[in-house]
Amino acid sequence: MFLLLISSTLTLLAQEDAYNTLANPEVENSELYRDGNAYQRDFLLFADMLENTHPIFAEIGRRHYNMDSLTRAGYQYLVGCESDDQLKQYLQSILSPLNDGHSKVSMSFDGKICPFALFADGDTAFYLTTITKEFSAELGHRVTAINGKPPREVIESFRPLMSCDNDNHFIASVNNYMQLKTAWDYNPYRRPDDMLEFQFDDGNTVLLPAVGQEELSEDDIEWFYTPKSNVPFKKSSKYFSYNIMPEKQLCYLRFSQCVDRNTLRMMEMFGQSHGMTEEQLAQVPDFGEFLQEMFSEMRRQGVKTLMVDVRYNGGGNSKLCSQLLSWLKPVDEMRETSSLIRVSKLWETQYPDLAKEYKEKFQKNGMAYRLGELYDPDFVEEEGEIEKKMSELFVMNQSRDSLFTGEVIFMLGKDTFSSAGMLITLAVDNGIGTIIGENSTFAPSDYGDILYWELPNTHTQGIISHKIFVRPDATKPYESAIIPDILLPETWEDYRDGIDPCWKWVMER
Repeated sequence: MFLLLISSTLTLLAQEDAYNTLANPEVENSELYRDGNAYQRDFLLFADMLENTHPIFAEIGRRHYNMDSLTRAGYQYLVGCESDDQLKQYLQSILSPLNDGHSKVSMSFDGKICPFALFADGDTAFYLTTITKEFSAELGHRVTAINGKPPREVIESFRPLMSCDNDNHFIASVNNYMQLKTAWDYNPYRRPDDMLEFQFDDGNTVLLPAVGQEELSEDDIEWFYTPKSNVPFKKSSKYFSYNIMPEKQLCYLRFSQCVDRNTLRMMEMFGQSHGMTEEQLAQVPDFGEFLQEMFSEMRRQGVKTLMVDVRYNGGGNSKLCSQLLSWLKPVDEMRETSSLIRVSKLWETQYPDLAKEYKEKFQKNGMAYRLGELYDPDFVEEEGEIEKKMSELFVMNQSRDSLFTGEVIFMLGKDTFSSAGMLITLAVDNGIGTIIGENSTFAPSDYGDILYWELPNTHTQGIISHKIFVRPDATKPYESAIIPDILLPETWEDYRDGIDPCWKWVMER
């Protein structure tokens, strides 16, 4: 479990050959490029790509970098750059202030980790929940200092290494980065001996070395974790499942991942491999069929409350979210998320056929096609064969008589992200149900739809957004988070005592 956190921090979901090597003759023929070292040259190409690709630089009224100043400062800083890792961390520090959890640099991993994890109770209290067995006596104790400094001060120093939608996202994810030894290499709080020094509220001090991942097994690590005693149903490894509580006339939908059989079929349509045989694929459930079964059973048992738990859903295919909502509100009355696409050289490189389609459509309508501009993709991407196939795969409920008219409760948590976050945003902006749980780690209007880039001199790789997804409620375009109707953050006491605050609220009301 612990080592999986490490791998998830570093993985980009693309094959090696999916990365597009950046090139710009105008930049490469400049005097600065010719006179620069490899790091400076790659930085110039990166800065050019960022300014001409990311949507924030085309949005009216948004504050963003002064690229001339940034380019001068970066070029000067990289005169003394000593490694690819130093370049990567510098480039990541430029992406971090964009508040875009999808745009990031692929960081290096030397195989060494610092085996610990912390639980954040609010903004300033941090408790040790994972460490090697040698120091297990300190599990559950509050950390009073890291390398001699206040924990929040040290934790904050990792913000430049992370791409996050908001502060909640940062606090929820920072553990993964602090576990990487390479993340400490250029940290201002790094100790010369590369040890991590933790001081605790019991007065004890622990010196934790970084160790090779291959040297650790689960037997070497100990966790402080109390199973949730007030949760009526066991955890499930399924993408989605439901349980009905007849005594409370309640149906609990555990929606853990926005993936189903038709999502994998969709991947085939776009030439992506899901690695399954036809026999294996047939065993994966269809979310549309699952919903029909669930709502039919709810009607049969007289269910009055539907509880949708997406606290551990990191996203996937947003079509599944639309399918669920179609059972809660008529499709023709739903206010939908809109999007704007920024066309760029990198976008044309990754999607040459789509770029050709755009140019032809613009020419046909006597309009100028300009790189760097924001366009409504619906103008070009009219319903064609692919869209028809998609509507056949992801069938929406069209029957008003089948709509669920009872109470709907959505459980929101720190791990709710991407498409699952879009589900919560659509529910809020369409007045569907009550949101309970924690403040969101996603922004309700955000950036996404990533492009893959690689720098030619150092082969540094990363991803960058090229779309803006705008929430239905246009009066709140720049809110940084969704605030639940009923705020139920998990406190240290909840974690320590094995209490799920959302279930506690549901069972006690």
